[in-house]
Amino acid sequence: MEITCAQMDVLISFYIERDLSSTLKEKVEEHMDKCPVCRAKYNIINSVFADLNKSLQEEEEVYSAKLHPSGQYQFFKNNLSAYIDNELPQEENIKMKKFTINNKKARKELEDSYYIRKLMSDSFRKTKSETKPDFSKNILKKLTPEEQNSLSFNPLIRVAFAFVMTVLVLSAVIIYILSL
Repeated sequence: MEITCAQMDVLISFYIERDLSSTLKEKVEEHMDKCPVCRAKYNIINSVFADLNKSLQEEEEVYSAKLHPSGQYQFFKNNLSAYIDNELPQEENIKMKKFTINNKKARKELEDSYYIRKLMSDSFRKTKSETKPDFSKNILKKLTPEEQNSLSFNPLIRVAFAFVMTVLVLSAVIIYILSL
């Protein structure tokens, strides 16, 4: 199976991103070896992707250095959950407060985290209040008093039943001992 130039137009980006099966990768490479037009397209697209990635990495490094000097922002991100749950030691808690006060983005993230926590808590309370009580308790509550009384035994019947069972068990034990 030969790959056409039209198919190569689609496959080049997948090839650059290494998102092709080994068989298809070989076919793409064979086509580029034979077709100088597709090889040129590949070289141009690959060069643009490489330049774009390099530019994005450099921009991210500059942006991180300006906003987050000396890893403070990474410390903030790593400890945000513990800070919200009051699980940090006093010294780290103070660092988090100072950083949050001085960094607008950190304040926004903290506010968003508190907001999400409040939404989750409200949702849990609402769901908990809407849940139905135990099904069997609900049925028993709906029974009339006469129906409820018919389900329970008279205390005298309970005592008589317990006495009879005790006599039977003791009789069985005595018969077993005598048979030895």
